[in-house]
Amino acid sequence: MSEQRGRHLTPPDGWGNDALSHFQAAATQNEYAAFVHAPEWHQAFSSIAADLARCTQYAISTLLQSNDPAARSLFMTAHNQYLAAARLASSGQCVAAYPVGRAVVESALYGWYLATDATAATRWHNKPTDKKLLSNWSKEFKFSFLTGKLAGAHVDRAVWAKWLHQTAIDFGAHPNKEALYANMNHQRGDDGQSVLQMQFLHPQNKTALLANKFVLETGMFAISQFAMSFPHADRTLDLSKAAAAHALGLRSLIDGSGAIMKSDGA
Repeated sequence: MSEQRGRHLTPPDGWGNDALSHFQAAATQNEYAAFVHAPEWHQAFSSIAADLARCTQYAISTLLQSNDPAARSLFMTAHNQYLAAARLASSGQCVAAYPVGRAVVESALYGWYLATDATAATRWHNKPTDKKLLSNWSKEFKFSFLTGKLAGAHVDRAVWAKWLHQTAIDFGAHPNKEALYANMNHQRGDDGQSVLQMQFLHPQNKTALLANKFVLETGMFAISQFAMSFPHADRTLDLSKAAAAHALGLRSLIDGSGAIMKSDGA
């Protein structure tokens, strides 16, 4: 299925009448609502998507000239994952956005490692079957090992990577008590009794804002890692400058969301 530009598609007959398309239709309506009522957040998502598209264009245009395509391919995968995470967050699927956002961070981290270590890609491709060799291979291509390597090049970036990864785990990318009840909504019935409901689509509240912030940061991380991995691309596309601008924009969005956070009990 290809991307369609400038074309409004009318839902087919029966769309919304079954369990899955009913949910998809509601999620899409939330995306429309976010586009209209939270344009500044949509623009932030879109601006990062545009810069990741520039990274992908650079990666694909230089792919055949590279010694190994893995690093570039991982960054293109991170771009794809960011688009998916942004859709989830924009539609209110906040908990589901975290595991996909975690994948963005991991793809960008692995992409950086394979781009900056000339022999790592070969080792990564040749996953051993021998138990001892496999253990050593697994230790090298482990998130904690790679963030340790990243710390040697950029300490703050490594701290950021670990924070994003842990945040994803805490809020839904891994089974844990912190995320266990995030989709549960409590209300009082007409008789005063407690009524529990599952809420997979969240309104624009604290939960949604935190998910938005997280997803935006994963995109910023991917752009920053691409810039570090491919200095020529950074010089040509001004990616580090773009990432810094996104960070300032996010700070402005957070500062402007105080009323929502307070009204939601923050």
